[in-house]
Amino acid sequence: MTNEIKKEDEELEMIMEYTGFMEYIQGAYFALSSVDDLDVAIMNKEDEKRVKRIRRKSIKIIDECLNQMYDELFETDEED
Repeated sequence: MTNEIKKEDEELEMIMEYTGFMEYIQGAYFALSSVDDLDVAIMNKEDEKRVKRIRRKSIKIIDECLNQMYDELFETDEED
């Protein structure tokens, strides 16, 4: 019976894991870094679109996460 409870606790821990804002920002930063030195002028059109899409999405992720972090940090209470 103890093993069953322990197994359920382990399953709950795995379910409860989530990705935080900093992990999203880090992932987006690494994506930006990976395409930073690529010269889109010498790429075919599909690769150029891919690089531009990675840049656009990464910047959007960083912007959204920073906005949410900012809102959490500087949230004003109605009582203040």
